[in-house]
Amino acid sequence: MIIHKILIVILFYFFTSCSTISSYKNIETIDSYEKEEMQKQGNFLVASMAEASRKLHDIAWRIMISNTDVCKDSKVNAFGLMIAHPNDLPLSLKSSFLSASPNTIISKNYDYNLPMIVSIANDSPANNANIMEGDFILSINNTSVNSKNYKDLLKKAAKKGSLKIKVKRLEKEFIYDLQSEIICGHPVQPMVSPIPNAYADGSKIYITIATLDFIKDDQEIAFLISHELAHNIIHYKGKGLYETEAKPIPIEEKPSLQNISDLFIFQSSAKEIEADLMGIEYAIKAGIRQDKVANYFRRLSIYMPQLMGNSIFRMHPGNAKRVSNIENKLKILDYKYNN
Repeated sequence: MIIHKILIVILFYFFTSCSTISSYKNIETIDSYEKEEMQKQGNFLVASMAEASRKLHDIAWRIMISNTDVCKDSKVNAFGLMIAHPNDLPLSLKSSFLSASPNTIISKNYDYNLPMIVSIANDSPANNANIMEGDFILSINNTSVNSKNYKDLLKKAAKKGSLKIKVKRLEKEFIYDLQSEIICGHPVQPMVSPIPNAYADGSKIYITIATLDFIKDDQEIAFLISHELAHNIIHYKGKGLYETEAKPIPIEEKPSLQNISDLFIFQSSAKEIEADLMGIEYAIKAGIRQDKVANYFRRLSIYMPQLMGNSIFRMHPGNAKRVSNIENKLKILDYKYNN
């Protein structure tokens, strides 16, 4: 009986040991696939953030250059560039940096110490000079760049109003001379979040990735950017930032207070309505129609019907009130600009 029990234990140990070894091999195989998939998802994340920045940059440039009369305290010189460096990414995503380029072919000899031009705004000095997204910066005003100095060099060039930039595109080098244009210094960035929303922090403007999936028309993006611009100008009275402060692949960045005094700026329904109405006007001044903006709030009410009406528990007015105010404002602006 005892011998039988011993045999059973030995057999059990043998089979479970074999099973364990086999499982271990499977786990190793799964880990290999998992690492490969994590790299693919990292590439997809960085590429998606870069593409979102390019979309926002084009629309924001029009708004920022058309409203310098209302952002007198935050005007800056700009060339229409959004630039990134591998150090902008968390360590786990640095290997995905090249996915920020819209180009599928990149030099095999890429130097990871060089910053990349991720976005160039339409009709900007950089765009008109034929600089290309995906170019790598070699020097700024005859000074070679690295991970530590490129932002300071670009800021000095912006203050001066002129930029001589040498870039690398595949295996060729190009030199461009640019003159800056004056814009409102409130950079617009995408933000990682599963919730459709937009934020202002006094200097920057953040549009969540979920918002870009939710919207149906560029008018809606223009409205959200302009709404947050109104907050920065009117309510925060924020200082301008040079475009070097914009991060086109900001995986971890969130809005933050720029000044201690911002703690005492309380949001209210009245301020949200003011930002809506001024935002509509800022967008129209940029030549972007706003007759479809109401659809943004109507779709929000599909997902959250409680947002239709006003509530004392929310600082934002109800969606019905917001649409009513916006459409009345559109009638006033139509008369203002067409008569």
